[in-house]
Amino acid sequence: MSHTACIISLTPVTDEPRVLRQSQALIKAGWTVTVAGLQGRQPAPPDWRFIPVDHVMNEPGLRNARMLRAKLLLSRWSGALSEDYYWQHAGYDGIFEHIAWVEGVRCDLAIAHDYFTAPIAARLAELSGGKFTVDCHEYAFGQYMHDSTWRFWDRPWIRSMEKRFLPKAAVVTTVCDGIADALQSDYGLPHRPSVVRSASIYRELPFRPTGETIEVLYHGIVSPMRGLEETIASVPLWRPEFRFVIRGPGPEDYLDSLRSLAAGHGVADRVRIDPPVLFNDMVPEANKSDIGFFVQQDISLQKRFTLPNKLFEYIVAGLAICVADLPEMARIVREHDLGVLVPGIAPQAIADAINSLTRERIDTYKRNSLATAKVLNWEHEAGTMLQAYERALA
Repeated sequence: MSHTACIISLTPVTDEPRVLRQSQALIKAGWTVTVAGLQGRQPAPPDWRFIPVDHVMNEPGLRNARMLRAKLLLSRWSGALSEDYYWQHAGYDGIFEHIAWVEGVRCDLAIAHDYFTAPIAARLAELSGGKFTVDCHEYAFGQYMHDSTWRFWDRPWIRSMEKRFLPKAAVVTTVCDGIADALQSDYGLPHRPSVVRSASIYRELPFRPTGETIEVLYHGIVSPMRGLEETIASVPLWRPEFRFVIRGPGPEDYLDSLRSLAAGHGVADRVRIDPPVLFNDMVPEANKSDIGFFVQQDISLQKRFTLPNKLFEYIVAGLAICVADLPEMARIVREHDLGVLVPGIAPQAIADAINSLTRERIDTYKRNSLATAKVLNWEHEAGTMLQAYERALA
């Protein structure tokens, strides 16, 4: 029996790896798929029904702003107030009306990406006589623990929102075991969330022996709190054959600050900042590097549970791995012997890990990654996701 799904994600969905993989798997399984979200850099796949939406913050007058502030404060004790605040403080009602009434979407399964689209998906499911699911990319309740303002105002509201919607969802999915366990514990979910890791689609790529220059690659969003400053500070301590490449989208002023930092450390010739490439080109382009890198500080459960797209992209690209010694990433690196782990984020610790990698070790890890990609890929994870959705509708 063919099912219909509406995927809702307030991200540039035509560039969003998880949305692209998820929709592809559903379509391949015979589902009819609508995707509502922001327009990305690349065009939507031809087999989508794509609904571009805008996420516009409301501009309330002084009186309404005070009322909203009060609702935000009180929402920590009231799920109803948390939802009222949701609909009133941003243009979410306009997004729902556009999907449901302007575009006339009806579906068997409304798939929300993260808590902030769950109310839209829940309303669409109710209107359609269907069900809704929530796919949690992050441990949202612990996402910005370094920010005291966020901890006071937003964190309790997020908890209230998740407590209101996650138990009502037909199924909850998430990206790793740590987040699955935390969500079940936090909200008393009747079933543990299904773990659907953000693994890459398998691509057969060549083994590329390590050459005279060894390229260490970070790719992904370029922003603070991703260990890039500490890594650039460590480059003067690296053996001279190593180079550091940063590739991805980021604010131009932040990119300039990283260039200035590299110049200040005297390594402007060893640190290169490349523009982002299209989603379909990310893994083949990564295959030209030698080491896939990602180190960030363990300052919250969200950071500790990190299991990002980039780790799986590095594996499919056939790279040696050098990542933070955080439980979710470390488990995969150790299990498949893919590379080295960095204990902490100090420049000296990063340099010690990089310098421990000889060309022979890098080539061994590269071969291990290529072998691992054949079993640790989206094709396997998609099966878990589809089973969860089929159970929900059954």
